Parts: sequence; structure tokens; C-alpha cells
Amino acid sequence: MSSVNNNKPDREIEAFRFLERDFNHCTEQLRHYDAQIIDMLKFTFTVYSALIGIAVGLYQFGLKENKNLYFPAIAALIVGLIIGLLMFALVVRNRAYFVQVVRYINEQRNFFLQIKPGGFENKSGMYIDYKMPPYFNWRSSHSWIGYILAAINASLLGGLLYLLFPKIWAGVIGGSSILFILQLILGIKYLRTRENKTTSKAIFGK
Repeated sequence: MSSVNNNKPDREIEAFRFLERDFNHCTEQLRHYDAQIIDMLKFTFTVYSALIGIAVGLYQFGLKENKNLYFPAIAALIVGLIIGLLMFALVVRNRAYFVQVVRYINEQRNFFLQIKPGGFENKSGMYIDYKMPPYFNWRSSHSWIGYILAAINASLLGGLLYLLFPKIWAGVIGGSSILFILQLILGIKYLRTRENKTTSKAIFGK
């Protein structure tokens, strides 16, 4: 028993060192998740621009040369829509990872700041709440990126419906509007159901 007690200070020091390393690692991971969402947006815009350019070019060339190029144009829009929906889902998923890491960092910061090391009182109010930020916050930059992707996906569907049903504007506008709303509903619902769950259940469902 005495040997265990004698080793206790060493174990606590090593535990604090582990938390320090873990805190630094999580901070780097946080920057990675934040940058990853921006990279997703850049990649998606590049793909959108290329595929929309192909679709419009084929459509105009077909009209000019009196050739039926609807199917290649439609295929380009379908590919763009599939990629866009995938990117939207990844952005939502990435937000869940981001929030969980931030909350863990806040918990560690709160743990160490409770003892006011060196008299430090955290008067600036640096984040210490392990329940913040919420998984869904309509004002966050991640949410706005999601809105942009949802809007572009809806526009792609609108263009696709226009090629398929060029004279049915109600269907074009209605279909694109439904897709935009549906994406937001599913994304927001997913994030909000992550609240009040452990990391394993929130991220992996277990």
C-alpha cells in the first residue's frame, strides 16, 4: 500500500502532462475541422462551376447546332447534385466533430482555471462551459456554409427540372424549394439530436 501511495504524486503529474498533451492535440484537431469545412466549400464550388459550365455549354451548343445534348447536360447536373448532397452531409457531420472537440477543450480549461493558477481569474470570460457551443447554431459560420450548399443544391435541382420540364415553372421552383427546406430540416434535426449525449453516442451512435 505504501508503494502505491508513494507513486501517487508521480501518477498525478503524469496525468496532468497527459491532459496538457491532449489539450494541445485537441486544439490542433479543432483547427483541422474548422479548415476542413472551408476546404469542402472550396472543393464543392470548383466542382459546381465545372459541371454547371459543362451543362450550360452542352445545352447551348445543342440549341445552336440543333442536336440533342439534353442527356449529357442532365448527367452533368445529376453528378453535381449528388456531390453537393454528399458535401452538405459531410459539413453537418464535421460540425458534430467540431462541437465535441470544443466542448472537451472547454471542460479541460474549466478544470484548470477553477484553482485560479497564479491568481488568474479569467476576467475576459474565456470559454469554460463544456455544454457550449450548441451543435446547431443558426448564426455560426458552419451553418451559413450549410445554407450556401443547400441553396446551390436546390439550384442544381431547379436546373435539372428545367431541362426535364422546361415549361413547368411551378414544378421547377417548387422542387428546388422543397429540396432546400428538406436539407435544412434533416441537417438541423441531426445536429439537435446530438445534444445531451456522450461522445460515443453523439458521434458513433453507441
